[in-house]
Amino acid sequence: MIRIPLCHVDELEDGSAMGFTYKSPGRDKLFVVKHQGRLHAWLNDCPHWPGSPMAWRRDAYLNRDATRIVCSGHGAEFEIHTGRCTHGPCLGDSLQPVKLDIDAEWRIHAVIPAEASKLEDKG
Repeated sequence: MIRIPLCHVDELEDGSAMGFTYKSPGRDKLFVVKHQGRLHAWLNDCPHWPGSPMAWRRDAYLNRDATRIVCSGHGAEFEIHTGRCTHGPCLGDSLQPVKLDIDAEWRIHAVIPAEASKLEDKG
């Protein structure tokens, strides 16, 4: 397992999401949502069309009232706390979760298997 530093807990406001790259700059590989004081992390990959990014612009992963994750390309809506699709073309499918760890200084880290090729740039 490897730990990838993301940000400090205070950098995420409740009701917001933030995307993060891994290994090299480019499209966000994962995103973190802070909802009702809890953190949830998901791969930036719509289950309806694998490889499709979720946000329509930087950090725009949530609907207007910040109650659902939305895929901008397909209109699918996902529960924030489970990642399960509740509306759209991938109904019943789920986003892939990313494990988080918060250190003693309140920095958020993604914890992923070393061989997590979905998070690596393919080139």
